[in-house]
Amino acid sequence: MSETDEPKVAFICPKDGPISREEVAFLCNTCGKGDLIVRDGIFLCPECLKDGENFQCMLCDSKEVKVVIDGQEHHHL
Repeated sequence: MSETDEPKVAFICPKDGPISREEVAFLCNTCGKGDLIVRDGIFLCPECLKDGENFQCMLCDSKEVKVVIDGQEHHHL
């Protein structure tokens, strides 16, 4: 898969709208190194793509940030 075919990842804060990777804190620490997958240059684990407080907006501290891959909100791999 080339870089242009790689799924694009975005983060959406309910208060601030689309936010950059640098404005997101990753809160999940339950998966092992072997569970990680790479999406758009970001290492994610299966738990990060499920509903829950896995990402935190560094602008407003909301823990309801959603991950969007290729324009679709994802909750499961």
